[in-house]
Amino acid sequence: MALLHHCVIVRAMSGLFTIRSYLLLMIAAIILPMMTLVAILAWDYGAAGRRTIEAERLDVANNLMHLMDRDIQANEGFLAGVAASLAGPRVPEAVVISAMASGFSVLVVHDRAGRQVFAAPAGADVAPSAGALGVDEVIASRRTAVSDFVAANGSHKPGLFFVSVPVLADGQVAYVLSGGMMPQRLQTLFAEAGLHEGWTAGIVDRQGVILARTLRPELYVGGYAQKAMVDVARAKRTTGLFDVVSRDGVDVKNSFRRSAVSGWTTVVAVPAAVVNAPLYRTALSMAAVGLALTLLSLFLGSLVAGRISRAVQQLGMASAAFASGHAVPLPTSMLTELQDVAQAMEVAAERAKRREAMSREALRGP
Repeated sequence: MALLHHCVIVRAMSGLFTIRSYLLLMIAAIILPMMTLVAILAWDYGAAGRRTIEAERLDVANNLMHLMDRDIQANEGFLAGVAASLAGPRVPEAVVISAMASGFSVLVVHDRAGRQVFAAPAGADVAPSAGALGVDEVIASRRTAVSDFVAANGSHKPGLFFVSVPVLADGQVAYVLSGGMMPQRLQTLFAEAGLHEGWTAGIVDRQGVILARTLRPELYVGGYAQKAMVDVARAKRTTGLFDVVSRDGVDVKNSFRRSAVSGWTTVVAVPAAVVNAPLYRTALSMAAVGLALTLLSLFLGSLVAGRISRAVQQLGMASAAFASGHAVPLPTSMLTELQDVAQAMEVAAERAKRREAMSREALRGP
């Protein structure tokens, strides 16, 4: 027993690590690099999900731009047909009625000098300047022009935007026909653009004035957008992304597209929480799975290490007993290496017994 106690003391002084601790460290050394790789893959997967949302919101902004261009070009086609039938500055009453039914609020005709020579319907209080309607641009280029938002004279009246086309006579621009429409007609475009739940969108003119908006348009149409959007509307970029805090105090990520037809800009805003959700969701899921697998691995490793440690301890006790001359049954183990050690100890013990017997016989003599 004194020898066994001495062995225990020597083992305790020889190091602080046990078989269990070494095995757990080995498991950790294997798991940690794997978990690092999994974390990198999870981050890349979540980032890919975020990029997908970014691409989708840009697609929606593009869809909205095409819908807006389609509407403007349809109005342009109607006005071009009216202009081709005019023999002078006056628009026939039947044509005015048809234009009103098509969504136009007013029709205005300017001459080459920029003077308003006709307005309909009769009695309409319409006096937009030729410059605001792009009359000079139409005369110079003989092409269609789309105005920015034109505020009404009275605060109680809604503003309009205008599409202007040339009226030709003898191959020259004699007049400019402009059709004014209320921005409210643009609100219907959002339903077709493919907006996801929680997303918002808007349309601003070249100066950054809001023409249409999914949220509370009655409050904001006709007013300037936030500074970041105004800067985008007045800049030269045709597409891109930018971040801003919305009027409601929500962090949003915006995508925009500028129309080559009107010069207006469509914008789609997605809350930052929605954009980052795939990243956070993937990271949390992988962290939970990784933690569970790590704990399971450590638990199983601890069980295996415990069995090995107990078997080695039993062998140590048996070895000390054999060294003291006591016969102790050797423990059985499932491990081949420990079985080999036990068999070697049995062989050594048997040989020691034979040597001891031979020594006793030699001492007795003949």
